[in-house]
Amino acid sequence: MKKIKLNSGIKIGIVYGSVFLGAGFASGRELLQYFVGFGKAGMWGLIVSGVLFSLVGWATLHICRRENITSYGGLMKHLLGARFGPIMEGLMVGFLFCLFAAMLAGAGATAAQAFYLPFSTGVLVVGLIVYAVLCFGLEGIVKINLFLAPLMMLGGIFIGIYSFFAYTSPAFANGGGAGLGLAWLLSAVVYGSYNLVTGVPMLAAASKLSKTKTDCLVGGILGGTVITVLGLSMSLPLFLYYTDIVALEVPFLHIAANYGHIVNLLYIAVLVSALLTTAACNSFAVMQWLEGRGYKNKIKTGAVLCTLAVIAAHIGFSNIVVFIYPIFGFLGLFKIIVVLLSAFQRGK
Repeated sequence: MKKIKLNSGIKIGIVYGSVFLGAGFASGRELLQYFVGFGKAGMWGLIVSGVLFSLVGWATLHICRRENITSYGGLMKHLLGARFGPIMEGLMVGFLFCLFAAMLAGAGATAAQAFYLPFSTGVLVVGLIVYAVLCFGLEGIVKINLFLAPLMMLGGIFIGIYSFFAYTSPAFANGGGAGLGLAWLLSAVVYGSYNLVTGVPMLAAASKLSKTKTDCLVGGILGGTVITVLGLSMSLPLFLYYTDIVALEVPFLHIAANYGHIVNLLYIAVLVSALLTTAACNSFAVMQWLEGRGYKNKIKTGAVLCTLAVIAAHIGFSNIVVFIYPIFGFLGLFKIIVVLLSAFQRGK
């Protein structure tokens, strides 16, 4: 059987798009917080975020290819200099840790809402799985991520569209409140910004796959398009069930439960896949950064890192999404401006 060979740009685009499929997105909590709450205007916000992802994705790949950069540290040093580059890198690591804690909190919320287990049980189980990954390396997770990412995307699109058209009330009848002025636009930019705090480091590492200018363009546009289509699809049912789910930690669990065991199990599989892959990738990135600073004992460092994340996860999933994510959103906005200015500075 002939093996399907993917174009480099397509590979980058798929991996880039999968970076944003964490628990916040797959649960529906981020979509509810940053888009659906603004009514129909929020859908335009999703498109704005998608354009931002595509533009910054292309710009990052273009800079890395132009300057022969293959790491996030090298990119930050090029953009901000030897003094401020490491500071930005350190702040990014702090956010990666927050994301790791958020994934564990998402696991706790899923355990409580779907299986009626204690919140701490879900947090601890996923924390132990991630610890095992950190002890034995990420090679297995990298391989399974390439397999799980398309399934997460297709599963999310199917569940979103199916639950929307299976609903009997008029479309958008129960949607969020109308967007106040341009608040929806600010929300969309903040959402894009904090996601790109982690998206840019991944692109810097993946830039070595880009062989041509076209690869950079395809990788950026495809990644942005994938997350936009998925976001729009999964937002539709959130409008329909808005009043029932607005206060829930994992809104989509409530929606999926209305359409039988098969749809519910499919959604839980999508959510758990997103939780595990994102938690593993974020924690591994933090570990890599710590190893570069002399903490080379993976077993001890991993134990401390996972213990701290388990404790931090008890802040609560919604609280992390609502209060911590926006702080890093403004940090990401600064990074976006710097990346775009550098990309358009000169061509090569």
